[in-house]
Amino acid sequence: MKKNWLYLAFTTLPLAAALTACDNNDDPTPVPDPEPTTTLGAYIVNTGNYNANNGSIQWYDLTTQSTGNDLYAAQNGQGIGDLQDLCVYGSKLYAISATSSKIEILEHNGKLIKRLPMTTAADQPMQPRYATAGDGCVFFTAYDGTVNKLDTLTQAVTGSVAVGAYPEALTYADGKLFVNISNYSKGNQVAVVDAASMTKLQDITVKLNPYTQCITGNDGYVYVVSNGNYAGSASVPEDQWVYQTLQRIDPNTYAVDSICNATYIANKGDKMYILYSEYYLPETKKCFVYDLKTNTSTTLPIDLNDFTSPGFIAVDPITEDIYIGDQVWGALNTVHVYSKDGQAKTQFETGMYTTNMRFVAE
Repeated sequence: MKKNWLYLAFTTLPLAAALTACDNNDDPTPVPDPEPTTTLGAYIVNTGNYNANNGSIQWYDLTTQSTGNDLYAAQNGQGIGDLQDLCVYGSKLYAISATSSKIEILEHNGKLIKRLPMTTAADQPMQPRYATAGDGCVFFTAYDGTVNKLDTLTQAVTGSVAVGAYPEALTYADGKLFVNISNYSKGNQVAVVDAASMTKLQDITVKLNPYTQCITGNDGYVYVVSNGNYAGSASVPEDQWVYQTLQRIDPNTYAVDSICNATYIANKGDKMYILYSEYYLPETKKCFVYDLKTNTSTTLPIDLNDFTSPGFIAVDPITEDIYIGDQVWGALNTVHVYSKDGQAKTQFETGMYTTNMRFVAE
């Protein structure tokens, strides 16, 4: 069965024939997939402004370089409400909504297949946060302190494990889940969970406040960004500042290495594309490429001072074009596109509070 490559970001689109199942019913003797050569586009994750219920999902078409309207609203006749995260896996989308405490399984075009209210045994909202996928399942964190397993065939939650207070971003690596435990900015742990048995294996100590960034690199290592304690704030003495930091975790030994200062990251091969911007230290704003093999960095000629608030970085898996979101509170956002060497190419308008893009390539 031919599968498309979905990267970590309509009504009827050419994409309809491009996304195929990637879960438990794959061919028993699959033919190895060729390397992708073409990026079709990307799903745009518009989280929406806090408590405004104006989240949305858009499709950015690389051929026309155009952004469509809200897929969810077009297909279902209503808005999605809030949207915390979007997991693209196989032929479906998994929309994670924290405030309304639900997960919605969608067709590739945004049409609702199934809505799963997420509540605890005491019938309280779980508030799901972030999702990742592997081995035919989608795994998601929730503010009841758990990581949960959603089987993509039965479309039901089949496992859950307590991992710590306020778990956030997570990633799947070598049969294990690595989960940022923010503890509402006071935590410094990454929990390790066996994905098959859904049992917690141990905690790994990292720098303060691991939050929205936890990815598995092309080299198999786990990369985590800790947000620190908002260095530069008048409420924190300078000798106590903890800067935003990218760290690398060996998924086998759990050894942790600090790499460099970083706020947002995107990986392609041996390169990590990085935005760094401490909120209270505007002089730190920069965009650069870090070579994971040589441990050297190259600053890109992208002036982040032109941004109201740089909100994420994403990289096209084929061309390595760089996408940087400018988050403007209470207004439509803008995504700026640059070549891999940092030359400005184009920009386009998105929805409210855009937080990521999920690329689709074949």
